Amino acid sequence: MVRDFYATLAQVLPVLLLAFVWDSGYLARLRGQERRRRRDDPVRGVRFWTKGRVRAYALLVSTAILADLGLCVLVLAGLVEDGWIVRALALTGLGLALVTLLTRVVSDIVAATRATDPAPAENAGAPGPHR
Repeated sequence: MVRDFYATLAQVLPVLLLAFVWDSGYLARLRGQERRRRRDDPVRGVRFWTKGRVRAYALLVSTAILADLGLCVLVLAGLVEDGWIVRALALTGLGLALVTLLTRVVSDIVAATRATDPAPAENAGAPGPHR
């Protein structure tokens, strides 16, 4: 039963890593964003998630997922004994990956469904690309 826990986690973690890093052009979208601080750009600036912080957090989460995967493989190979600390570490890595993905999914959905600004009055009658 214990081996099933680690074997399942060792199969799920790479999928979560792929979803975290390579989903829907995340890195391409990030490359194209300015992400300056709000105090530098009051209109389009971000409050906290500047590119440097996004980089550090993404590298931290990716490293944690890979370390968690390595831990599972070491347990399956019999090089690390199963115990409550090892299980807690494995579940913490899984939790970090899931919370990070949930946060990104929510922020992407909110950004994609946010109401757009109405067109300025001078362009109100101009034909758009869909007409």
